[in-house]
Amino acid sequence: MLFMLYATRSIRARKAIISLLWHYLGHHIEFYSETLRRIFSKYHGIEVGLYSHGACFIPDNFPPGTVVGRYCSLAMSSTVHDANHPLGLKSTSALFFNPYLGYIKDDINKYTHLKIGNDVWFGHNSIILPSCESIGDGAVIAAGAVVSKSVPPYGVMVGNPARLVRYRFTPERIALLREERWWENDMRELVPRMDEFTRLLEGSTGGDE
Repeated sequence: MLFMLYATRSIRARKAIISLLWHYLGHHIEFYSETLRRIFSKYHGIEVGLYSHGACFIPDNFPPGTVVGRYCSLAMSSTVHDANHPLGLKSTSALFFNPYLGYIKDDINKYTHLKIGNDVWFGHNSIILPSCESIGDGAVIAAGAVVSKSVPPYGVMVGNPARLVRYRFTPERIALLREERWWENDMRELVPRMDEFTRLLEGSTGGDE
């Protein structure tokens, strides 16, 4: 029912529907709700994997075409951008490249559709620019980082402009994790293995961002 009601173009009504989901099912629904994922796929063009939560469920924080993997933790203040104001035109004003403003017929801007891997963490106020096309599995985007290029699996990005400061694990451990692909399992399958997720792994490089 809520999925069908969300078809309204009223921003206020859509916010009310999301609030209803939160009110009756609790904020943890972000981790599990198939309805929420159907809503954002159908009406916002954002694909969100199971157990991921955060800014991917805030309309306008992530643009259409964004794909989010499973088990991602995305700070509510994080944002993804899919286009820049073109620098090669006579003016950078949106009046000259955005057809929705009524002066031109075709959208001449270039858009990036970001693909975010699994088990990715976006810190508070992190910003992903259109020049970044992908963020690998297990990557960390530190608080306040401004990312302008693609991020390798398990890379830790810090600063403005963001730079790769280290990897979460040694190359050997990263290879094992990528081969294992644990994120393809549902939580009910991982619960018996919880010890693996509650202790430091051999090969960890340590540190907190």
